[in-house]
Amino acid sequence: MKSIRWQIRLGVILIILSAVVYLIHFMIFRDPHHILIYLFGDIAFVFVEVMMVTLVIHRVLNIHEKRERLEKLNMLIGVFFSDFGTDLLIFFSNSDPNLDKIKKDLIVEKDWTEEEFKRISQKLRKYNYSIEIKKIDLVKLQDFLRIKSDFLLRLLENPNLLEHESFTDKAFALFDSQTCK
Repeated sequence: MKSIRWQIRLGVILIILSAVVYLIHFMIFRDPHHILIYLFGDIAFVFVEVMMVTLVIHRVLNIHEKRERLEKLNMLIGVFFSDFGTDLLIFFSNSDPNLDKIKKDLIVEKDWTEEEFKRISQKLRKYNYSIEIKKIDLVKLQDFLRIKSDFLLRLLENPNLLEHESFTDKAFALFDSQTCK
């Protein structure tokens, strides 16, 4: 309600200032015909001006807001992998019987080009992952998930995470697997 009051006050002040300027113009030139021509011309253009400002500014603000959300989301995903996800990936990848086929591709070098990243990314997308469940120490996995459950819960509480559905679903599944025990 407070934000609407200042907008109403500003609108009233601007209308009063406009009327004062028109009055000064009339007092100097004594030409109401000229004032009315420009007044109606200005009023007619207001609709076009509002449309242009609304569409352009709305679009710019949406692009800016989306960019900020993606930046925050990327930070959250980075935090996840630096504190939790990388260890989890290592834990599961060690139980992949075919890991030797791609192991050398998983080591990122400082001098990699964008093309190198794309090539490895395509190769990993085609890779058929499998896990030998007998190789997994389930007690160690449960302990790891229990230790990280507070971190995961705080991460899931962040509303920015909802922007990335597949990541959120997997994070919820990890948290759910821990809370079901």
